[in-house]
Amino acid sequence: MNKLPVLSVSMGDPAGVGPEVCLKAILHSKVRRSCIPIIIGDLKVLKFHAQKMEIRNQLRAIDSSEIIKLRNKKINFSPVIDLKNVRVNEKMFGKVSSSFGKASAEYIEVGVELIKSRCSDAIVTGPINKEAFNSAGYIYPGHTEFITSLVGGGKPVMLFCHPKLKIAHVSTHCSLKDALKKVKKRQIVNVGKIFFESLQAMGFENPRIAVAALNPHCGEGGLFGSEEIKEIIPAINELSALGIDITGPVSPDVVFSMNRDGIFDGVIAMYHDQGHIAGKMIGFNFSKNGTVVRAVNVTLGLPIIRTSVEHGTGFEIAGKGIASEMSMVDALVLASTMSRCKSFLIKTCHEKIV
Repeated sequence: MNKLPVLSVSMGDPAGVGPEVCLKAILHSKVRRSCIPIIIGDLKVLKFHAQKMEIRNQLRAIDSSEIIKLRNKKINFSPVIDLKNVRVNEKMFGKVSSSFGKASAEYIEVGVELIKSRCSDAIVTGPINKEAFNSAGYIYPGHTEFITSLVGGGKPVMLFCHPKLKIAHVSTHCSLKDALKKVKKRQIVNVGKIFFESLQAMGFENPRIAVAALNPHCGEGGLFGSEEIKEIIPAINELSALGIDITGPVSPDVVFSMNRDGIFDGVIAMYHDQGHIAGKMIGFNFSKNGTVVRAVNVTLGLPIIRTSVEHGTGFEIAGKGIASEMSMVDALVLASTMSRCKSFLIKTCHEKIV
């Protein structure tokens, strides 16, 4: 029997859709074929959702010492590391709570610790509420920065991964004012190097990377801003000198369409919303029946593998049993494939998440 990768799956904020999408996702056949997901969360919360949605999935609490046994045999239950840190009631859903913020942080901490102790091969994170997270004393902008601190540092790069788009970001979760200050040559070069290697690991032998401009019309020679001249173009020149096929700056109103249509293999966005608005125009599908997300958030530049859903806690629909699990399914399959090749990104991941 081939040993499947073991994945730490942090449940996310107990008041959000995280527990629901975890439960639904682990039932998918392609998830079961690709990995052994271990949900780290609260068993009572999970059972509450399972009963409400009439999911007949045997959830069983285990401890870390039992994980190694799971690799070597076929199991007929879904393992859970039960931290027993939530009081379950019907009115808990959709509310910001510092106790839930603390609980979601503890799930992540245990998930990372399982990787450090070689019980798990990667972590897949459910959505957290940043307000609750911060009110619990975890003063981090988000998952990425918190996990970076847990693994002792790194140079994290956020990647929006979709079959038709690969978007790396120069900055992540910060105000737009602060994001503009981070548009520096050194940071762009760092992101470019990591992104290039990651695209190669995806199967792009000689990746074609485009760098998005910051200002309208690429700054119009300095008329609309000097960042292109002072920071972005020098960074592109340095990356090009390293042998990277890199183009830019390219106006952000066209560069993502060029990635979608195969002109480029990936794009470096200057800040969070520049990349995510473009990505979610394709990766998010809204209808009267709900939202379906087919994209994955990947953290590059860390000594561990981490993928995540590309959506939030969904407080407005939490506890109703209507959340789409597809982003979690894609995140699990992607993390599984990544862990098999141990290269932080994987060959043909753009095929694996469709």
